[in-house]
Amino acid sequence: MAVLKAIGPPGSIPFIAFCLLLALIAAYVWPRSKRLARNWLWFVVIAHTAMALPLVANLIAGALPRVAVAQAGALQNLDTLFVLDGDNRVGRVRAGAEAARASPNARVHVVGGHWWLPDALVEAGIARTRITHDYAPEDTRQQMDEIERLLASQPDGRKAVVASRLQMPRVAGLVRAGGLHLALIASPIDTEPPTTGWRLLVPSYYALRVSRDAIYEHAALAYYDWRGWIQIEASEQRAEARDSDA
Repeated sequence: MAVLKAIGPPGSIPFIAFCLLLALIAAYVWPRSKRLARNWLWFVVIAHTAMALPLVANLIAGALPRVAVAQAGALQNLDTLFVLDGDNRVGRVRAGAEAARASPNARVHVVGGHWWLPDALVEAGIARTRITHDYAPEDTRQQMDEIERLLASQPDGRKAVVASRLQMPRVAGLVRAGGLHLALIASPIDTEPPTTGWRLLVPSYYALRVSRDAIYEHAALAYYDWRGWIQIEASEQRAEARDSDA
């Protein structure tokens, strides 16, 4: 995961730059094969063009484990609302603001380092006096560790956490592993790719971003499962059981 974070997942600018560097090395350093470099570049272009198709992006994102979540505006009488920093921040702000408006007495705790999230919540109509911000956690596991610490000191009341729908399977796994009592609110992607019609086959940067973030989440889920922090199989079995009950 450290290597993936340093380079970036497929679809990210750092990853594309890394691929270009490999092509230059192949062409001019070792093994000095311009044909290999040319074929590699074609592969990178074709792969990223495919990832930019909404059809492909939806398939990659749809393969993430399914999680039972609540609608942002449906939860009322919350006393604490956690908003995780991460991908698709605009969607997180929208869902966080909607949930905060549905529970006007809830404290809103932003967990993660991006400085403009509290300002965006204020612009969305949430009073700044309701908002606190913890900059320290740098990744999803650290964010959830911080939430677990806060829950231990404030065990009473109803609490919920907002994360993007792509990150939510990992968050849900950590919630289950920690035995935390949290309602899950999955925020939308900043710009959702189309799901029907001819636009499914039209490449777009927004779809590429969805593919990029979903690929990262697949890798992160596998890594968390390997480390024993979550259990992917258990989450998938629960999702299948819910589907069969429905």
